[in-house]
Amino acid sequence: MAHVPYEQRWASARKRFEAATAKHRPKDAKAVAGALNGDAALVKALKSGDAVHRAGTAGDEAAKDLAAAGKDAVKARKAYLAALGKALDEDAAGRGDKAAAAACERALKAFAKDLAELEAAIGADADRFKAQAAQAEKDAATAERAQKRWEANVNGALARAAAGVAKVRAKPTPETYNELFPALARDLATQLAAAKALDGLRADPDFYRRKLAPWAGQGGDGPPMRVPPDYTARQITDLIKEFATVCKGVVQLVGGR
Repeated sequence: MAHVPYEQRWASARKRFEAATAKHRPKDAKAVAGALNGDAALVKALKSGDAVHRAGTAGDEAAKDLAAAGKDAVKARKAYLAALGKALDEDAAGRGDKAAAAACERALKAFAKDLAELEAAIGADADRFKAQAAQAEKDAATAERAQKRWEANVNGALARAAAGVAKVRAKPTPETYNELFPALARDLATQLAAAKALDGLRADPDFYRRKLAPWAGQGGDGPPMRVPPDYTARQITDLIKEFATVCKGVVQLVGGR
């Protein structure tokens, strides 16, 4: 919901009060006019509150600034209504107009209610900014925990991949290779899929996940997901070399955070 300026709401409340008391106040009542126009401190406080909204900031600092504006508004409102009420009472008493006194008293109560609601709105906005700051801090902490958990998981998958690469290079046979794939690649691909929810990565994790797809998600049982029994050591070494190259890219992705 868009912010309705506090100063604008104040102006509307004042107009309602003036309309309600216009016929009960003589035009030459200088004391009443002076009290009615003595709203500089109140307007200043409301403008300070509106400035917080115009700045487009939120969080603890905005909440603090709004709370300060609200405190100033309360102080100014008390002095303002006291002076206005006194001027109205003295004017009505001086003229001996009981009907005017009663009408102005009702209008002043309604005016005071409008100002109390305005102050409550400032307080509610300050509380909202404070709650938003607390939620943002909570979300940041949750995101940080998620990133650390992912780093641990992906580094574990990379360590297993490195061990698998070393094992195949030491013994480049179809049996050794097929013991590790596609599980080894799928383990790593799963972590790359989870990385999509994280911020601060140097590159798109999907780029490397697509690179891993031939080892992790290719349909059927053909290379490089699995190799047939007649695959040579050279062919297997070439496949594991390609896989290791993709893994190096993932290492850089993790290190780039």
